[in-house]
Amino acid sequence: MPTRPFTLGRSRPLSGDPGAAGARPFELPAHHLVTHGVVVGMTGSGKTGLVMVLVEEALRSGVPVLMVDVKGDLPNLLFTFPELSAAEFEPWIDPSAAARDGRSTADVAEGLAARWRDGLASSGLGPADVAALRARMAPRLLTPGTTAGEPVHVLSALEAPSPLWDEDEEAAREALSASLSLLLRLVGRDPDPARSREHVLLAHLAERRLRARRAAGLEELLADLADPPIAAVGALGVDEFFAPKERQALARELNTLLASPTFATWRKGAPLDVAAWLAPQAGSGGGKTPAVIVSVAHLDDDERLLVLGLLFDQLLSWVRGLSGTSDLRALVVFDEVFGFLPPHPANPPTKRPLLALLKQARAFGVGVVLATQNPMDLDYKALSNAGAWFVGRLQTDADRERVVEGLSGADGGAGGVGAAALSATLKALPPRTFFVRDVHMQPPSFLAETRFSLSWLRGPVTRREIGRLVRSISPPPPAPDPTHASLDSRSVHPDPRVNSLDSRSAHPDPRVNSLDSRSAHPDLRVDSLDIRSAHPDPRVNSLDSRSVHPDPRVDSLDPRPASPDPRRASPGPASPAPRAPMGPGGTVVLDPRHTPAAPQPARRSAAARAGAGAPAPAPPPPAATAPPPAPDGWRSLYAHAPAAAPEGFRYIPWVAASVIAHLRDTKLGVALNRSQLLAAPLLPDGRPDLSRVARLDASLLATSPAAGARFAELPAPLAKRATAQAAARALREHAYRTTEAAVAVHKELGLAQDDGEPLEAFAARCRAAAARLAAAEQQQVVGRFAPRIARLGERIAAAKARYGEAEAEVAALPGAVGAALLGLVAGRDTARRAGTQRDKAAAKLERARQEWTEADAALRDLHAAQAAELAALEQLPLRAGEGIETKRLVPKKNDVEVAFVALAWAATLAGPA
Repeated sequence: MPTRPFTLGRSRPLSGDPGAAGARPFELPAHHLVTHGVVVGMTGSGKTGLVMVLVEEALRSGVPVLMVDVKGDLPNLLFTFPELSAAEFEPWIDPSAAARDGRSTADVAEGLAARWRDGLASSGLGPADVAALRARMAPRLLTPGTTAGEPVHVLSALEAPSPLWDEDEEAAREALSASLSLLLRLVGRDPDPARSREHVLLAHLAERRLRARRAAGLEELLADLADPPIAAVGALGVDEFFAPKERQALARELNTLLASPTFATWRKGAPLDVAAWLAPQAGSGGGKTPAVIVSVAHLDDDERLLVLGLLFDQLLSWVRGLSGTSDLRALVVFDEVFGFLPPHPANPPTKRPLLALLKQARAFGVGVVLATQNPMDLDYKALSNAGAWFVGRLQTDADRERVVEGLSGADGGAGGVGAAALSATLKALPPRTFFVRDVHMQPPSFLAETRFSLSWLRGPVTRREIGRLVRSISPPPPAPDPTHASLDSRSVHPDPRVNSLDSRSAHPDPRVNSLDSRSAHPDLRVDSLDIRSAHPDPRVNSLDSRSVHPDPRVDSLDPRPASPDPRRASPGPASPAPRAPMGPGGTVVLDPRHTPAAPQPARRSAAARAGAGAPAPAPPPPAATAPPPAPDGWRSLYAHAPAAAPEGFRYIPWVAASVIAHLRDTKLGVALNRSQLLAAPLLPDGRPDLSRVARLDASLLATSPAAGARFAELPAPLAKRATAQAAARALREHAYRTTEAAVAVHKELGLAQDDGEPLEAFAARCRAAAARLAAAEQQQVVGRFAPRIARLGERIAAAKARYGEAEAEVAALPGAVGAALLGLVAGRDTARRAGTQRDKAAAKLERARQEWTEADAALRDLHAAQAAELAALEQLPLRAGEGIETKRLVPKKNDVEVAFVALAWAATLAGPA
């Protein structure tokens, strides 16, 4: 049976009554989150409360949840008090905070209990619902890197041989690669699996051991580095590939890590096994739903990136091993995603697997919900993959503009609300009220007020409190012995309708076939976007020869011959799904399911229809065998003909336009051209369906139709010149709204990335420019200091000369004894005058010495200042990459031109099975 909807609170239309009269229950169908969600809102908007309500509803519906906590708020899920009594709240009240308010902890607890009871009652909930949630969920609080909660063995893929090496070699190798990357990052080595020699050598050594059912921990890898058990790596000998001295240096670094007492914590605890974490657990009264919290709030920034990068790699590996489904199988929640999925060009370890999850997990029923205070924190490609948006109050203009831009799609985005009105709405939203945009709903946009959470939203939990929470919940069951495991740990479907839990088994719905890691979501409207045209609306897709047709009758459009994959074959004798016939250039099939001109009947045999008691479907309307004439000035393009046109092969009309967008920034001197062939199905009134725009590859289209193929009729209004021109203008407007390019720029250096220039090459060009600038400025510094240094040198020389003269003068005068003798011989006056001359000469000598000393010290200071400025300039090339930022270019309206308009005939199979 389908998963129950998520009851999140109350909703009302954007222009509706803000009071209770205009409100109605807000129920979000669970499968809407398969296309992921984004929650944004400033501090105090209720963002974390909405995230907690989503988690609670998923658990109440039996959907396992994996939560990533970087701030300490998500462990609040464990503050579920079945009786909602003051005695349950009081142990968690901070006595010092209560004392500052002049209250006792009992008084504070009583107030909190009353507030929560009243709040839940206003949402139609009570203690019984809290108790039911607590009894339903199986919580785990995992804390990698510390024993405050349940520790995690982050290198378990190395030290524990896995049966995946026999069942799914690709998944096992991905898990090994992620572990080795983490290990190399910890010792400061290059972690790239494709370029790092350290990674390649360790992967060979570890895989050799793991395939032999032996551990490949650090101790074993150190022994293999000292005496490699392999003779060659690739085509080179092992010593030629990695010299012995370099292997010894790597071994010393790994040994230092191994000997570190702090590293021991990372090697004990629960294995890093997402499938085991999310497997339903047995309990009294039925199975319990896993609620797994991975808390990294105690780690520093670098450790968080490393651990979560490994976690998301493991999660992605598990997801790719599941069978396809359109139901919500599991929910991944990431609160406070700042810094983990940043815009280009930043690329932390978490970004690649997170983007891959957003693009691929939907096909396997795994939804991802991201929450952040600032939408500028997220990569634009991540935002474009979200089908559900929950936007709370946003204070800054930049944040509101980013959200308004992301919500503006081909249909106006916000349900007819203008950009200015939407921006004002977002600025004035009260707490716990969100602007909701769900592409699956009609109308797609409305306002929603979230219900009270069943959990007490206490705020961030400290490390010591995590220990108390872990002790308050039941300990997790022991990990199953892999030698006795009867279930594939990578694929546990929460739906009891699924009998076989092997990730290689077929989905219980015979219409759903096994999808490989390249498969797109079965909905044509959702797929990945490239940087040349990142559309904010996830319904705009790109069609290439690898695309998976959304019709379950067509399994693959890859023009290469299909080969059986033993890892993805169904265990039973189920018939393979029919495949579209392949032509020399591959067959392009555009989804006609929503095109009114060509409704598609269900492909069931007559016997099956008779057995089901269903009447036979009406035959499709007759179609012409010759292509209808295209409107004046239009070309005609056709999907590549199959090798042999089967019965029922026919063409459906789409409108296509070749558009060229010119993106310019005169200040930066950037001028880019973006050419696209856009196509959209034609509606009965002759307008293009802009909600299903596709980007086509012209090489996959032909200029002549398949012999013997049939053609659907053109919409009658298209015969009018005005209608045809309006269709072309609509695609041009679509290109204007959706085309953009991200260009790396360095404003201080006045440089911009050239079209097609790799980021690494641009960074090198920036460093070279910074080096030239530094050299020129160094010359200026030397020239600026030279006159002052020369003057000080002259001053020192003069002081030195005066000192010499004064020293000679003092030496020529009699000393104290000589003055006394002179007084006896020449009289007192003569002796007095001699003493005065001696004192004046001594003072003159002291002044000369002081001037010399001061000038010398000033010269040393001047040399030091010059050296400091020169040293700072030497750092400019090394820091050139810090000044690189991303500039988003969009075309002006007059900068989009249409090269040609065409009638694109999409190929489809409409005959009987």
